[in-house]
Amino acid sequence: MWQERKINFFEKILVIVGLLAILIGYLLIHNLVGAEGISLGSLQVIFLWCILILLIVIAAINENMKEELKLVVENQVKEMRLLRDDLRRN
Repeated sequence: MWQERKINFFEKILVIVGLLAILIGYLLIHNLVGAEGISLGSLQVIFLWCILILLIVIAAINENMKEELKLVVENQVKEMRLLRDDLRRN
């Protein structure tokens, strides 16, 4: 009764965008801090970069929950049909 969940297109794109955001953001922040040192501007950039990564992770979690709930609902519908058929026979 357990179904394997497949990775959808949105999740594949989300992984690519997340990895690019991490790599490009790290390189840009590393160059910024190397050029001017730790300043208020660089701290703001680091904080915004962390928020961006957090939002990407939250989007991935939400997409995963949506897909898992879809499978749970499908299983419950099948079970309700089986129960209804069983009650009709009795």
